[in-house]
Amino acid sequence: MSTRRSSGNEQDSLGVGPSSEILRAQELDFEGPMAHNGLKFFVPSQRAMQKLNLAHDGIARQLQQQETELMTLRSDRDTMQKRLQNVEEDPSMSMWPSPRPCLPLVAEPPRFGRRAGSRDRSLTLRAGPALLLAVSASSHQPARRWRSVMRSNGIRQLGETIRQRLFGSEGRLKELPNLMKTPQMIYEEKLRPLEKQLQFESFYDTAELSAAYFTSKPMVLVLGQYSTGKSTLISKLLKAEYPGLRIGPEPTTDKFVAIMGGPSRQQLPGFALCSNPSQPFGQLQRFGSRFLERFEGALMPEEEVPVLSCLSFVDTPGVLSGDKQRVGRSYDFEGVMGWFAENADLVIVLFDPNKLDISDEFRRCLEALGKKSESKIRFVLNKAEKLDRFELARVFGALMWSLSKVINSPEMPHVFLSPASNQLDLSPEALAFFQSEGERLRQELFQVPLDNTTRKVNDLLRRGRLLRCHALLVQQLLTLRGPFGRRKVLRETITDPVKLAAECAKVAQSSGIPLQDFPSAATLTAQFLKMGDTPVQEVPSPLLRKAEEALSKDIPALLDRVASEREQMIQEGLPMLDLLLDSRPRESAASE
Repeated sequence: MSTRRSSGNEQDSLGVGPSSEILRAQELDFEGPMAHNGLKFFVPSQRAMQKLNLAHDGIARQLQQQETELMTLRSDRDTMQKRLQNVEEDPSMSMWPSPRPCLPLVAEPPRFGRRAGSRDRSLTLRAGPALLLAVSASSHQPARRWRSVMRSNGIRQLGETIRQRLFGSEGRLKELPNLMKTPQMIYEEKLRPLEKQLQFESFYDTAELSAAYFTSKPMVLVLGQYSTGKSTLISKLLKAEYPGLRIGPEPTTDKFVAIMGGPSRQQLPGFALCSNPSQPFGQLQRFGSRFLERFEGALMPEEEVPVLSCLSFVDTPGVLSGDKQRVGRSYDFEGVMGWFAENADLVIVLFDPNKLDISDEFRRCLEALGKKSESKIRFVLNKAEKLDRFELARVFGALMWSLSKVINSPEMPHVFLSPASNQLDLSPEALAFFQSEGERLRQELFQVPLDNTTRKVNDLLRRGRLLRCHALLVQQLLTLRGPFGRRKVLRETITDPVKLAAECAKVAQSSGIPLQDFPSAATLTAQFLKMGDTPVQEVPSPLLRKAEEALSKDIPALLDRVASEREQMIQEGLPMLDLLLDSRPRESAASE
């Protein structure tokens, strides 16, 4: 069998495409010619076949990379179409004196005076991204006119404005530079594509951040053992009783109840509440229909209950003692409580002086709270007016001793003291003490709407840092090679916590990320094994660059801007929450 070099025409007859790698194969030897049915053809040598296979693999990689970039472009296109649709459907704010574009920032400081081209005088509040508000005033009396104008415009408009502060569902920041991109846009455009690629939700047992997560009102969770006064405390804060409320010495609240503002007083079943995309409870469907039967919503008009304009409350069933009650719940009570605590802005834990023992179920709930939301917890010793000073000292010491077994913290938590009723027959000194404690608890509630945006941006930053650590670790694992291929050495690494911890240390050293940002090696091993045959996925470079840009530029700049605007709003003395929590009748309040 003779050999000779093939020409370009002969190579074309083999059906080879015009790739540069394949064109270089013309210099290789071909075996032949061979004859079959009167036709002559050449067979590439083994070396030529190896080159052709390498060229084919290179073209396949290029096609895969182009397909990934095309998917990214399609995602950007869909996001842009949604943004344009939101801009077209966005009505102008009814609180503006005249039709004009609604800008979330005011460049100049607040001032009083005559606006150019308008007859009436205006007061423009520099609320920044934390509050979009402009109201008309007809006099130079800021404090009194502010309160009267806000009451005349209605509490509901103010509450709706606060709900849409900075990152409202109407997307008023869409045309601003990248510095002021909303967290929802940053998540959808720069973090969500990488999460899909890496199956982030399945790996870490979490859920996608929906639009309702960013636009929902702050949530206050109230929990405790049965008959500790949870429902009574919520009624005191609301200054009204929510629909379906039952109060008694026996366990009365047997459901999770979300108290929110609505058009009228009504009760909504849990199935309807979780199916509503505008509510942040969609993730609760994973706990099953048994839980949804024990979950409901209580709606109250915001005109009657002003505090619901900027807050929502969750009343919980009393935690019982004994294993029979835990088995009889037929749903994951600790898991549900952990979800509410993780998504709540403030967690109030109530204790009764007569029920200081912490049951096993209550202990598991408190341990779950301490792992995810320790900074949100506020302990309240209710019904404290029934104790004298000596009994109060003993009860307080017993409570601290019980909490020390559950809360893993070197600092002693602060415990608020609250009376069971506002009608107190106490000495002036004791009455002043309970009033000061109540005012301190009210101040904690005042901070919730102001800190809601900062908390959500911080949560997004924490989620993004975990996503970056996971992506870099997967990249490191895909570089592993062994004498028998990559699959075997990869399987050996992800099933051995010691080897996996060593790979995490390599990633931390090469990228400059603190090693503490990575989950524990045992947790990672369990999660990798749970993923089955596809524990790791390729990490496209464009998606990783977008996530790095969001973590290094967009979110830190957004945090700085939100903090500065919040501080300025406080310095200007905006009487926002004092007005919302003012429950006096509209006529008497307007007569000030």
